[in-house]
Amino acid sequence: MEDDFFLTNLELRESTETGEQASGITHQSMKGMVLLSVLELAARGEPRGAITVLHDAGDRGDRYKDLASVLAGDRWAVALPDLRGHGRTEGVRGHSAGLKEVCRDVQEIQDHLAYRMPDEPKVLIGQGLGANYAASFATEHPGVLQALVLVAPMPNPPFEEPTKPGGLKNMFRKLTPESTGPTGYQGQHLTSDPGASAAWDGDDVCHGQISLRAVQEAQRSAGYLGGLSALDIPVLILVGDQDPFTKTGDLGSLGGGKVLVEVLAGHRHHPLQEADAALAFDAIRRFLDSVFGG
Repeated sequence: MEDDFFLTNLELRESTETGEQASGITHQSMKGMVLLSVLELAARGEPRGAITVLHDAGDRGDRYKDLASVLAGDRWAVALPDLRGHGRTEGVRGHSAGLKEVCRDVQEIQDHLAYRMPDEPKVLIGQGLGANYAASFATEHPGVLQALVLVAPMPNPPFEEPTKPGGLKNMFRKLTPESTGPTGYQGQHLTSDPGASAAWDGDDVCHGQISLRAVQEAQRSAGYLGGLSALDIPVLILVGDQDPFTKTGDLGSLGGGKVLVEVLAGHRHHPLQEADAALAFDAIRRFLDSVFGG
């Protein structure tokens, strides 16, 4: 039997160029307010709490349905948002106005979940750039989360700033914060599973774009990873030993205290889409059980 996911659209204020809330009043496509798409799955049984999964650059939330199903079976309610500029959510493809915007949006999702579960714990799981975003949110919004899971966080984000197109025709064209370049992601970088790799490369909704502003903010987000040990919540870091973007050696200094680092043999940048993704799922389940009880 397939899980009964349901779609929620949250209305979010538009942003300034630097991510602060702008002054939009009514929703018009791309003006005033933005519709943020969140795929949700209810817990099976009395909910232990709510988990939000933040996807990677160019990614989309519903690629994490398998993880959501496993967590729902452990009585967690799960939210799979499409961040601005991704999936069903409005916005220039691949563009983010920055960490302030991302944190505002994540807070709106937490507020939405809190209407149904005001007292239950809230957890963020982030993948790739989404892991950096999750670390940023946890640092900037202490007290909101009770645990954090970072899958392949990026101390050294691989994204390059877009370059100005050449040629006489483009002589007077300027780069803007919304100018996009490629993420450099290919399916073979993300998973060793041939089917999942081909699915990424052939996905019409996922895209390989990232804007100038998003690249700059990705670099800034990496700074938050160095402060994980100062957080007053348990943190699990998962990384594949075959990840071309997140090297296990770059994460050694992040462990200790309440921060646990676990290496997954044979996994690449998206362990949650590997053929043996159950290894990553089980690591997350064990961590959650250790924090919140089985």
